[in-house]
Amino acid sequence: MNTLMSNMQYLCDETRMLSGITVAYGTPSCHETAQYGRAQELELGADGLWHEKVRLLQADSLYDLASLSKLFASVLMMQLVERGKLSLDAEVGALDPRFVHLKHVSVFDVLSFRTCLQTPGRIDDAPSREEGLQRLFDVRPVPLPAVRLYSDINAMVIKYVIEAVCDLPFSEALRTLIFQPVGMARTYAVVPEQEKGHCVCYNYEHRIMNGRYVLRTDTPAGTAHDPKAAFLSEGGRDLCGHAGLFSSCADMVRFAQALLRGEVISKESLAQIGTNRTGLAYADGTHRQYLGYLCFSKHPNQYFSEVPAWMSSTAVGLSGFTGNHLSIDPVRDRFVLFLGNRCHARLSHIAPRPETLAPYGLEENGTGCVMWPDGQAVPSSVHYVHFKDAKLHAPIEARMRELGWLAD
Repeated sequence: MNTLMSNMQYLCDETRMLSGITVAYGTPSCHETAQYGRAQELELGADGLWHEKVRLLQADSLYDLASLSKLFASVLMMQLVERGKLSLDAEVGALDPRFVHLKHVSVFDVLSFRTCLQTPGRIDDAPSREEGLQRLFDVRPVPLPAVRLYSDINAMVIKYVIEAVCDLPFSEALRTLIFQPVGMARTYAVVPEQEKGHCVCYNYEHRIMNGRYVLRTDTPAGTAHDPKAAFLSEGGRDLCGHAGLFSSCADMVRFAQALLRGEVISKESLAQIGTNRTGLAYADGTHRQYLGYLCFSKHPNQYFSEVPAWMSSTAVGLSGFTGNHLSIDPVRDRFVLFLGNRCHARLSHIAPRPETLAPYGLEENGTGCVMWPDGQAVPSSVHYVHFKDAKLHAPIEARMRELGWLAD
C-alpha cells in the first residue's frame, strides 16, 4: 500500500498529471481503497483571472464515469439475452426503425464493434440537439479500419436497442434492473442539486487542436464532460449509451463485486463481454484493436492493453477519458477501479498527435507544463494512460498477492 500511495502522490503532486485519484481493488467479497489529491484546484473568476479553490477528494465524492458508462449498457444487454428478451442476431433497424441504414445489421455486430459505424457529421457540431439526434439515427456501416475500431457510436446505438426491448428510458432500465438490485443508491444520470457539491470538478480542461489553444468552461458540477453526452442528454434526462453517468467509489465497488458474484448476469455472460471479437495480428507486427462487447479485451502487447497483465484473457477492460479505469476478471475473480481526474485545469490532448512534445516544453513521456497564452503554466496529462501499468497496476498486483487475493 505504501508504494501505491507514493505512486498516487507522484501522479498528483510530482508530475501533476492528475488533480486526484481514488483506487479500489478486490475480490467478490473483499476490497481495499486508497485515495489521494483534490476534487478541485482552481476556479476561473468573473474577472477573467484564475483563483485557487481547493477541495479535497472525500469518501463520498462523485465522479463522472465517462466511458465506464458503456459497461452498464453491455451488462444490461447480456441480462436481456439471459432473460430471453433479446437475441444478439436481431437486426437493429427492426428493433428501432429510425436506424434506416441498419436494417440488416445485427445487434451482435454493433455490440462487438464487428461493424464500424459513421454518422454524416459530428453529432456535437450539429446546429441543434434535434439535428444531432437525426445524425445519430442516420448512422450507417462503413468498412472496418485496419487498426482502430473503438467508437462511442456503437454504444450510442445500443442505448436505443435497450429502450426498444425494455420499453423504458435507458436510465430507468438501468435503475430498475441494475442500480436498485445492486444497491447503487448514489449512481446518477441526473445529479441531484444537493449532491452537486460532492462532484469532482472536470471543468477548465485545456486542449491544443490544430494549433488552437482551447479552454473548456462548459462542464460545471454534475455536467457530463463528454461533449456528445452533454449535447444530447438534456442534462442526463435522456441518458446516452456511451457516457453520462456519475457514481461514487462505493457504488462502483458494489457493481464490480456483484458482477463477480454472478448477481447481475452470470459469470459466463460476463466472460462473453470481455472475449476478444475483433483483435488480430498483422504480418508487420501491428495489431487491430482487441475489443469485446463495448469494451476492450486483453491485448497481446501490454503497451496497448487496458487489461492488466495479471488478468485473464476474458477480463473486461474499460477506460474513461476523464482518467478512469475499470477491469473485471471473471476467471480470477478480481477487479481494479481507478476514478481519476486528468481533465481539471490540465492539458489533456494535442491533435494531431505530434512526433515530439519538445516544442510544447514537455518531456517526451508527456509530463511537464505548457505555457498557455494567458500566462498560466498548465500541467500535462496527455500520456497518463501509459503510466497506469507501472504506477498503479503493478503495486496493486503486489498488494493483492500479499493479501492472498491473487494466485498464479
